[in-house]
Amino acid sequence: MIAKNENVPNRHPSERRFALEERRRVAEMSAEEMRRELLTSQVTGLPNRRAFDEAGKAPAVAMADMDGLKALNKYGYYVGNAVLFAMARVLLQVGLKAFHDKGDEFLCSNSNDEELLTKLERARAVLSGTTVAVKRSDGSTLTITGADFSYGVGKDLDEAESGLRRQKTEREHAGEIARGELRGVIVSLHRHESRNSSAELQNSTAVPVVHPSPAVAIDSLSLLLP
Repeated sequence: MIAKNENVPNRHPSERRFALEERRRVAEMSAEEMRRELLTSQVTGLPNRRAFDEAGKAPAVAMADMDGLKALNKYGYYVGNAVLFAMARVLLQVGLKAFHDKGDEFLCSNSNDEELLTKLERARAVLSGTTVAVKRSDGSTLTITGADFSYGVGKDLDEAESGLRRQKTEREHAGEIARGELRGVIVSLHRHESRNSSAELQNSTAVPVVHPSPAVAIDSLSLLLP
């Protein structure tokens, strides 16, 4: 599903009808279903920030920030959401207790900082080697490879956020990342009838599905367009 964004234009009438149907279904939920809904990110399926806060203090926590989400969103919010979903699956794959805070921000907790650092570096390696394929309604497929993220680790979120800022600054100075740009990330359009076209990327109206990548198991996920 699409991440919440105040700048997204009003939804199409058909999507508003969909939202009303969703609200009717919520009214039919059990107490346990409503609690699960309240504690789960609708974009990634991970526990959300409320769930992180309710989990209580952990010896070591991390704050991670996916690189270049705004630049990815120019191809459609569903593309950015697909990569966020892939990152969530990778964090779980390497054994992290992961939470999706908001936007491109993730939180992780662990019993010690050394193990947390090791798992985060492993997650970066796996994610950068993962290809996220998004199938479009016109039959073409958009692939994204080389996704990465920055992170900070500490005994609490304040320390973790400070560490994240330091790492992002260091990576910016090294030229690895830049605000509003995709560096090291390759976005390709695969279409049988024609060559790759940036114009097609910008103008297409797609209803994508995320397909599993050979590098990491990703469950299929339908995504709403803005």
